[in-house]
Amino acid sequence: MGYNVEKIFEDAGQLSKVNNKKAYEANIEMFKSNRYELLNDLVEADESELQEQAKQLCEDVTAAFKKFGKVRGGDLMNLNYFMIFYVFPSIQQMEENEKAIRICDILKDTWNSHFKSNIRYTDYETLAEGFQAKFFGMPIGKN
Repeated sequence: MGYNVEKIFEDAGQLSKVNNKKAYEANIEMFKSNRYELLNDLVEADESELQEQAKQLCEDVTAAFKKFGKVRGGDLMNLNYFMIFYVFPSIQQMEENEKAIRICDILKDTWNSHFKSNIRYTDYETLAEGFQAKFFGMPIGKN
């Protein structure tokens, strides 16, 4: 069974351009409540099926977003950001620690191989702490 990647990655370009902690918190809560369940085949896969599920997700993303035979650079950049900002942190928040790390490692490696990318993942807390407060567009410190 395939993944509903159109729904999972809906508005990926817009959601990947989040620029403050409050918006990011709202967006990740929306993702977890409305879209995380669409990753059930991946997060519920046993050890023997996990690699195949990660591969299936990547193939479904390619099928949904390809133009002229491949996913174009700008679209791939937004998808990469979306994975880093929403998919990986949600898995880490929703699953137990060792299971989450295993899923994220396999998904990251499969994604990087499939899309010739070099993304990494981190947890929600680290991402949320990275947003800076701005005054007239100038960074003045952490949010």
